[in-house]
Amino acid sequence: MRITWENGALVEYGENKVAFDPNSGIPRCRASFVTHAHTDHSYSLRIRRIPSFSSEETMKLASVEGIRIGNWQPLNVNRGIKIDDIEVMPHFSGHILGSYEFEVRTPDGVALFTGDLNTREGRLVKPAEAIKCDVLIIEATYGTPEFVFPPDEEVASEMIRWASGVLRENKIPVFKTDAIGNAQEIIRIFNENTNVPVVSHWRVSRINEIYGQYMRNINYIDINSREASALLSSAGAVVVVPKGVNLSPEHRFTQAMVTGWALKFRRKSFPLSDHADFPSLIDFIERCNPKLVLTYHGGAYNEVLAKYIEKKMGIRSYPINLIPTNFKT
Repeated sequence: MRITWENGALVEYGENKVAFDPNSGIPRCRASFVTHAHTDHSYSLRIRRIPSFSSEETMKLASVEGIRIGNWQPLNVNRGIKIDDIEVMPHFSGHILGSYEFEVRTPDGVALFTGDLNTREGRLVKPAEAIKCDVLIIEATYGTPEFVFPPDEEVASEMIRWASGVLRENKIPVFKTDAIGNAQEIIRIFNENTNVPVVSHWRVSRINEIYGQYMRNINYIDINSREASALLSSAGAVVVVPKGVNLSPEHRFTQAMVTGWALKFRRKSFPLSDHADFPSLIDFIERCNPKLVLTYHGGAYNEVLAKYIEKKMGIRSYPINLIPTNFKT
């Protein structure tokens, strides 16, 4: 089994090669597998010359985000696809609706490609499954010991307290976050714990509709509706918008960011994340019990996490893009 990095992970056995989450031009391979709908992972869904496999939810979410779907093929959790001597089995990754990690079985051993993962119990998706493997290819977004998230319920309570205080001042609390994943978690927090209406930006509303199709019920009011206009005029709701959106200045908005990176921010923000924090990554690695760990998707943290794994856990580890990896059990 040979593992390389070409703007995405490539796993090769014999004459067969498959790609995982390529984020630009697709290399020569038999198929591409997409873990989830965020744009930095779903590029290959638009390609026509090779099949791209993902969950149906991922395909629909990517479509409403503007990707024109090419040669797409559906995947179901725990039901594998065999390409000669390479078998790819999807499992839950806990990140967003429809997100998968991929177990890759070859005669040389088993690799697990995580994509973005979250091992904590969420309100809308199941947590990531730890799969026994020989080679673990794991994301390192928060791959440094400084990232330890508070318990989700603690963060949720703080968000509600902050929003309630803003509303008492006759202002409108606005949460800025990812349109897919965190936005729906925020809405559910207020649905489950308060009677405060939630107004969502139209981009978030489109994602909410897809979540609803898969029985992830979310109560929201689209920002372009008359009801939303009335609520905003009276400062009677919280608002959820994508991170890059700036709302009209005619209303009295008070904004806060919602992201795992909030641990580094000084402005008002909340560390609610659909990624695993550092202790969760380490726990996941232990439960997978690999012989080799390849880190990716963390920039400089790829090396930080790899060094920690080697020094503290005694498992050989290095960034996936450092060298090609040849593995045989």
